Amino acid sequence: MFWEVIMNLLIVDDEYYTVESISNKIRTLRPDFFEIFCAYNLTQALEAFSAHPIDLMICDIEMPGGSGLELLDQIRQAHYETVCIFLTAYAKFEYISRAMKLSSSDYLLKPLDDHALLEALDKACAQCEKQQKDHVNTLHANYWKESELPLAEQFFLDLLNGSISSAPSEVMDEIRYRRLNVELIHQPFCPLLIQTGQTNSFSPTDNRTLYEFALKNIAREYFFEPGELPLTIRVLDGFYLLLLPASTHSRDAVIGRCRQALTDFVTHFPFSINFFVDQKVCLPEDLRKAFLSMKAFAGKNVTYENHVFDLAAETEAPVQTPFQPIPSDRWSDLLTSGKTEQLQIEIFAFLNQMKSSGTATREFLTGFYYQFLQLLFRQMDHPGSEDEAFRRQITVASPEHTFSSFGALREWISNSLLLFIQSRQAAASQDTAVATVKAYIESHLSDELDRDTLAAMVYLNADYLSHLFKKDTGSSLINYVIDRRIARSKELLAKGEMSIRDIAITCGFQNISYFSRQFKKSTGMTPRQFKN
Repeated sequence: MFWEVIMNLLIVDDEYYTVESISNKIRTLRPDFFEIFCAYNLTQALEAFSAHPIDLMICDIEMPGGSGLELLDQIRQAHYETVCIFLTAYAKFEYISRAMKLSSSDYLLKPLDDHALLEALDKACAQCEKQQKDHVNTLHANYWKESELPLAEQFFLDLLNGSISSAPSEVMDEIRYRRLNVELIHQPFCPLLIQTGQTNSFSPTDNRTLYEFALKNIAREYFFEPGELPLTIRVLDGFYLLLLPASTHSRDAVIGRCRQALTDFVTHFPFSINFFVDQKVCLPEDLRKAFLSMKAFAGKNVTYENHVFDLAAETEAPVQTPFQPIPSDRWSDLLTSGKTEQLQIEIFAFLNQMKSSGTATREFLTGFYYQFLQLLFRQMDHPGSEDEAFRRQITVASPEHTFSSFGALREWISNSLLLFIQSRQAAASQDTAVATVKAYIESHLSDELDRDTLAAMVYLNADYLSHLFKKDTGSSLINYVIDRRIARSKELLAKGEMSIRDIAITCGFQNISYFSRQFKKSTGMTPRQFKN
């Protein structure tokens, strides 16, 4: 006898030799069991159930310390589906009745007949095999039921991005290959494209991905009817395509629902949300073409935010006005004079005028972005580290997000002007720090001047202060101090009123030999040669 599933057997009887006899017969005549366990009372049997999976049990009914019927009752209460064969020396009706209620497989009288035992065993094994197969089939059915939505969404994503051909025959082949509902090929959809606006206004604790995850779940609940497969596909960054069954969602109803959404939930998100409803309902083979059309239309829009677009009513392209150059001289003067607040007011007024005209395009915002970027760059006084840091900060990695809408562009302008102010303030503060340290050095040349002391005066790091001096004077802080001491010593030597030793001490050189070496290194002469 061969079984397709693995099974463990438990034999329970208070008579040791009965257990051994049954065990040996089964090992010889039915060797396909994975494990055969033995127990001699109810407690040992329950321990076996706790330690091992038991698929089939042969159990005596009458045992001291607890009957086989009590054992099976406890097993059923613990939700084990073990198949059971009962043994007894008495053919009592009440035993048979209760065994049937507890769903035992068979009921054998002692002494056991080998043929009857094997027949009952084969019947029980067939029942056990069926239970295991049914369990596996149930798991598979649950898997496909739970996986239907992600599998279907992945199918449509591949269809939309061109990984699957839009030819009806190939769409059908792919549906069958992925074991999806073949009725999908005949399912007309009303496509709804949701676009989220770009923004950089998230704080470090915010998470745009979390907001978009919430939007996807809300869209599923809001637009789909109960029982419908809520196909909501994240096609691209910031784009979600909802495939609404046309049988229950007319275009007019979808448009109305989108307009209601502007009030119901759109305003609760930190970014704008636009809705695009395609011109007509589509079969799966037409979805890629419809999506590309909606995406292209969305890409042209830079004016409207939190808006519903009915593509059937948007057939004519808007009249585009010639690009207006920015008033560079006026805005440059405002930047130079530090009037950034007035500049921002004028910039926003300029942009609002273009937005109100309804004719602005993405090309207009792109041109404006690069013109204003150049205006900021021209304000840099010199290629210092602060200016380089400012350039890196305002030059975004993905500028297309910045000119995707008027709102995103205004946000970038505000941030850039703030960074410009901070950069100028930092530069002014650094210039002041260098000037302060220079003045102190000049009036304290005879004192011991080290980097840490000088840096502490202006609340800067010693290495950073030395870096500022290098940028300002061309030499490090320590070399600058030595240069100033040598310059002062040359003035005193030229007067000839003090000894070389006194001049060295006055200029901060406590060691005459060190003074002579530094002086000769700087001038090419010893102090005495210079004096004479």
